[in-house]
Amino acid sequence: MQTTNRSQSIILNLLVITCLLTAIQPVSTQDPAKPKPRRNVAIFIHEGVELLDFAGPAEVFAAAKQGNAFNVYTVAATDAEITSQRFLKVRPQYTLENCPKPDIIVLPGGITRIPLDDPKVMQWIKKTAPDTEVTMSVCTGAFLLAKAGLLDGKEATTHWSSIDRLKTAAPKTKVHADRRIVDNGQIITCAGVSAGIDGALHLVERLHGKEVAEKTARYMEYRWEPVAKKE
Repeated sequence: MQTTNRSQSIILNLLVITCLLTAIQPVSTQDPAKPKPRRNVAIFIHEGVELLDFAGPAEVFAAAKQGNAFNVYTVAATDAEITSQRFLKVRPQYTLENCPKPDIIVLPGGITRIPLDDPKVMQWIKKTAPDTEVTMSVCTGAFLLAKAGLLDGKEATTHWSSIDRLKTAAPKTKVHADRRIVDNGQIITCAGVSAGIDGALHLVERLHGKEVAEKTARYMEYRWEPVAKKE
């Protein structure tokens, strides 16, 4: 009987010690099995927007990591339907007032004088872009960044036919005529039309690695050439 009591006492003591050791272990606040939250990608669209300027990057971000890396949505000044390329009708998912907070903004080109002349759009860009992880322009979308003062002291590019105009619109910016993508870190500018696909793949590579970017390009059957390190 004495031996039994002694055994029970030892077991009880071991249980108490185990509980105490468990209690002092640091508690992890992150579940390693839980996937990282997807980044919000706001694709800004406007009347007369260039189709591939916004559809190209949207396809890249929507396809990256089998569609799980980014939450992609369109946003516009109003909820009214817009027309791209004079034939495609698009109704934005969100307006500037009710869209989810973007981690990434894509500013496509096209008839950019329309958003350039809209104070509400320009105010949104000035207020929202500095708080994003990355804001990327495609083609003449660079003029929106220029007017918002977000290209001052940086390097940039745009569609080949608008290089001289951008130099005038952004006198404090070094404008490149021979680059497809110019990456300043938080601000990325792309040349015209299909260059937006390259810019989006470049950003996917930055955020998720080259393998993910290559798989995305492969899925799209797009012949992607990564940007040289000097850019």
